[in-house]
Amino acid sequence: MRLLLIAMYLLAGCNDTTGSGLVTFAAQAGGPSDATGAALDFDTGLGYHVHLTRARFHLGAVYLNMTRPSSGGGEQPCVEPGIYVGQAFANLDLDLLSPSLSDFESRGQGTFNHASEAEVWLTGGDINAVDDSTPILDVAGTASKGSQTWPFSAVVTIGQNRALPIQNPALPGENPICHQRIVNLIPIDFTLTDGGTLAVRVDPRGMFNGVDFTTLMVSQSGDYPIPDQPGGAGGALYKGVRANSGVYQLSWSDR
Repeated sequence: MRLLLIAMYLLAGCNDTTGSGLVTFAAQAGGPSDATGAALDFDTGLGYHVHLTRARFHLGAVYLNMTRPSSGGGEQPCVEPGIYVGQAFANLDLDLLSPSLSDFESRGQGTFNHASEAEVWLTGGDINAVDDSTPILDVAGTASKGSQTWPFSAVVTIGQNRALPIQNPALPGENPICHQRIVNLIPIDFTLTDGGTLAVRVDPRGMFNGVDFTTLMVSQSGDYPIPDQPGGAGGALYKGVRANSGVYQLSWSDR
């Protein structure tokens, strides 16, 4: 099943609650605006200097919400009818070292409404798939601190390796995998208009703030791979990919 199922929720939810007219819009995505196409150099929150030479990223879709999802009161569903005012299917593989913007797979759809929160969907297809081997992030570079250096590489996927264990056998679906593939609570502040353009920029620098390179093990080839698994540096990088601050920036233009 593809992501198109959500369109029914968008149209039914927004028309029932607001009565606003429908809009279509262009959508584009790319790396940070100050990227040059060459390596990115930056310092992390743990004091490492990173020279990033590869940063590939897969973007599944973006959803724009009129209200922030409710918190508390148990696990929330991944799809909440009635809050969506815009959707755009990306299915894009991006070079995050480049500032160039690439067009989404199709034009976005929505309603004439204000959007205050965005969701970025990190999936290769069905958000509810039991497993997904799509590389969401593929990076390489060198980290250094003092006289030490760590040439590293990493691939981040969101499949069974990110599934949360069942805590209550009576509630086997209380932690669905779709939650691991959605970055929500990304603050935005604009009103959708017909013929407008949504721009999404993804900054890899914010993904490395919690990665402790001293915990990595050297491989036979002499580099330090970041494992694609929970815990340790791999878990920290995955947490950075899902950060709702400092990584994803969304802006709107009426043209």
